Amino acid sequence: MKSKPGITGIDPNSWQVTLLPLPKGFSRGSAYGFCNGQPVGIAEKLRSNTPTHGCWWPGGKPELLSLKGQEHVKSGRAEGDVIPGHWQETSGSMRAAVWRYRDGALVASALHGKPYEQTWATAVGGGAIAGMGKTASTPGQRALTVGLLWRDGAEPAVVGAEGDVAVYATDGTRVAGSVRGLGMLWPSPGAAPVELTPTKMQMSEVQALDGEFQVGAVFKGFRARAALWRGTAESFVDLTPAKFETGRVAGAAHGYQVGFIRQKDTTRDGSGGSDNRAVIWQGAADRWFDLNALLPSDRYNASSASAIDIRGDVVQVCGQAIRYELYHPGTPQESHAVPVAHPVLWTARLTP
Repeated sequence: MKSKPGITGIDPNSWQVTLLPLPKGFSRGSAYGFCNGQPVGIAEKLRSNTPTHGCWWPGGKPELLSLKGQEHVKSGRAEGDVIPGHWQETSGSMRAAVWRYRDGALVASALHGKPYEQTWATAVGGGAIAGMGKTASTPGQRALTVGLLWRDGAEPAVVGAEGDVAVYATDGTRVAGSVRGLGMLWPSPGAAPVELTPTKMQMSEVQALDGEFQVGAVFKGFRARAALWRGTAESFVDLTPAKFETGRVAGAAHGYQVGFIRQKDTTRDGSGGSDNRAVIWQGAADRWFDLNALLPSDRYNASSASAIDIRGDVVQVCGQAIRYELYHPGTPQESHAVPVAHPVLWTARLTP
């Protein structure tokens, strides 16, 4: 298959795709991180009191994440040898947890603690675990969601901002996410955040960090555009290729970015389209490779990429392969439905 213009450093003929199996009793799933080089994500059950469960695929085989005494376990975005996540009480309250890969096995431990009524861990990096917490509400005052950064068993540092904070990434020092729908980069948890929303854009979100770069999406109206920054709003680069209305970047490593693009943002009935195409970029809108084209077309017609892992000369990208169906084509009620969604892994080799 021919590479798109500009992608360098990865052998375009070395790409392979693996559809990851689901645990028994599960019918859907997605992968959005890596632990010890193995995909991590969720497995889903339709019509269940516990519809989603944290899962990983060591050696390509599915294993549900476990935490003693807990049934409702979910994972965040894994990286290195750590899986962030949480368990859910019967009341619905979330409690942050972490799994660390040690001596050939995952070792789980709780992160949740006072004074937070709820906590959940979303990302890892640089020896730290990032997430969010919510304190108990008081009469006349709404409980805010704050960003948290756990490190080395110490009490979590609070990521400061005015308003609800969403934290999606950390490199151990910097933290990235959003506040009130505006993408933010914190030089450190206690520092004032740098807003990354470019001029003429209404909203933004930062999903991942890669050295000096930040990636995510910006929104013009409600339409997302794949975004790359270098520390300031003015440095914004739109990665969405020509002839595509929508794009998002979910992960990045070593100068590569992964996510999805879509030709039309919405269907005729105004709902979001499902015809996403998983892609890998290299820093510019015309430097991309179509991962979706590698999927078996008789089973899947769309996909998204969520994370990238590079170890030695091996490149791995994980995400979700789907089959969407078109309802009421050619009418004002035209829409998409997704009956099939499976975790997927793409692998390739770096060029010498």
